[in-house]
Amino acid sequence: MTENRNERENSVREGNVRKDSALKNSAAQNCAAPNDAIINGVLASAVHAGTGNGIRPLWASLGVWRHYRNVTGIQTMAAHDVGRGSETLMTFVKGDLFRAARWLSSGARRKALVVTGFYIPHAQHPAAESDGPAGAVELCSALRSIGGDAWLVSDVWCEPVVAAAAQNTLPDDHVLIAPGGDHFAAWLESVRTLVRARSIDTVIFIERVGPALDGIPRNMRGMDILEWTAPLSRLATLGLHTIGIGDGGNEIGMGRIARFAIEGAVVDGTHIACSVATRELIVAGTSNWGGHALVCAMYALGCRSLEAMLDETWHRDQLARIAAAGGLDGVTLRNTPTVDGLNEEHYYAQIRAMSHHARIRLRSLRF
Repeated sequence: MTENRNERENSVREGNVRKDSALKNSAAQNCAAPNDAIINGVLASAVHAGTGNGIRPLWASLGVWRHYRNVTGIQTMAAHDVGRGSETLMTFVKGDLFRAARWLSSGARRKALVVTGFYIPHAQHPAAESDGPAGAVELCSALRSIGGDAWLVSDVWCEPVVAAAAQNTLPDDHVLIAPGGDHFAAWLESVRTLVRARSIDTVIFIERVGPALDGIPRNMRGMDILEWTAPLSRLATLGLHTIGIGDGGNEIGMGRIARFAIEGAVVDGTHIACSVATRELIVAGTSNWGGHALVCAMYALGCRSLEAMLDETWHRDQLARIAAAGGLDGVTLRNTPTVDGLNEEHYYAQIRAMSHHARIRLRSLRF
């Protein structure tokens, strides 16, 4: 009996060693564990003993909390107010950036629908705005860089700009364009089929207008834009993990914030506030900043393969591509490689600041 027991114990130890090695190799390839010491030594067997029962590795559930203050610093930078109350609204969802980044970088290879596109119908040359598509492509690229996958989703009105933004980043079959009118229901059913077939587990909405309490989507000027907006908020009903990113109160996800807060912080908030909530919400001065903040937070949690997206040049190239496809500045309504009326130095200063914060803190926390 003693001999059999010793054999079983040796077998368990060997199994733990193999699992430990596999986990560390996986982390090195995708999102490295923020504290390798947690995985080593005495804790290794405790960490891996639960993996077969749906318990995530310890570094993914507990160890990353030591980075919480760093990530909230990135969140504060992203919420830099440009006149729409973002700093105030962010206080109602503080911690959501950290939780969203942890979900996306926890070791599982997440697969997401990334939904964007805000159409400006009353511009001289109607098109989608530049805020949103750049951040959406950045998130798609980030997920694919860490071993996951992503599909960029928009509608027919925003297609020229959104599809152009995805060039050289996503294959054609990873850009999903929703029709309007009577054809939308069939399209939505095809997305349900895709979700099941590809095991998609997440929907991220970034700068995508959603319905107010009366069901009407409105822009920041209070204009009804239902005629030019496919009901992509219905993707929030697929039963997947949902993340929202917005800057003005009328985007999908803003239903997570108490209505009185949006009414008090946003001009005409009573009429434009989106009623659709998401599990996490990232409020930013511009939604592109919110998307970049999420990538920086993932980097800070150990996803070192995202380094390229921390470079300002990557973002300049994206906005140039969007402008070349007719994308509009959402405030000036002009076809320029700018975002929400901000001058380039102001806009890129926040990109640089978030990137720097993610890099410097990651270096200082290495063992």
